[in-house]
Amino acid sequence: MSYATAFANKVALVTGASSGIGRELSLRLGRAGARIGLLARSADKLAAARDAIDGGENVLLLPADVADEAACRDAVDRLAATFGGIDLVINNAGLSMYAPFAETETAVFHRLMDVNYFGSLYIAKRAYPHLLRSKGSMVFVSSVVGKRGFPTRSGYSAAKFAVHGLFECLRTEWAATGIHVGIVAPGFTDTGIRAAALSADGTIRGEDSKIRGSAMSAADAAEAILEAAARRRREVVLTPAGTFMVWLNKLLPGLADRLAARAIG
Repeated sequence: MSYATAFANKVALVTGASSGIGRELSLRLGRAGARIGLLARSADKLAAARDAIDGGENVLLLPADVADEAACRDAVDRLAATFGGIDLVINNAGLSMYAPFAETETAVFHRLMDVNYFGSLYIAKRAYPHLLRSKGSMVFVSSVVGKRGFPTRSGYSAAKFAVHGLFECLRTEWAATGIHVGIVAPGFTDTGIRAAALSADGTIRGEDSKIRGSAMSAADAAEAILEAAARRRREVVLTPAGTFMVWLNKLLPGLADRLAARAIG
């Protein structure tokens, strides 16, 4: 089933909805006729995303930081109360880094875990009873670096590895409940996440790091994520290069190390 029909009149929550993949997810769900909760920190950017969606009356803005457990709880409860339940949750909010491990302050690693891992955990925990009633879907948006570590991404990679572990646990625990739990791992994607990445001291870089090779567009990534959700896929790795790196890391890890070192300038 295509997502264009699968999510008509369904209730969806998208975290990290104000930009990048999250915004593209929101636009497509809106076009499909879903009722959507848009969660991100910037109220202004959320309002701009809502204005870009036809049928804005079916959009609920949820300004919140996913690292705040109480804010996540309130956002999920507001969405369920407003639209009468939740059918789809896309844990997309993420924060990256760009700095050598030895130079990076430990506070940066805590922040990356708070946003990427605990943010996903807080949403999953609060959404569970609603998804149990709807037999709906929870999709985690991870990264290829959550399956294979990359230099200068140690905190981000570790946090995404943790997300992958959480996904596998929930997929197994909830298998008999009727809830679909899936994960999508994009490769290098043109979303601006690298410009918003943290530096060694925790400040925002404000510029993209250099990536060797082509990057997937945020729009294409959103299409693939929604198709995976509609088909209730278990795990999807995006881009041929991403899939190649994951398999190479299993078969020839030494070569994968060398390619990973060359991939990021």
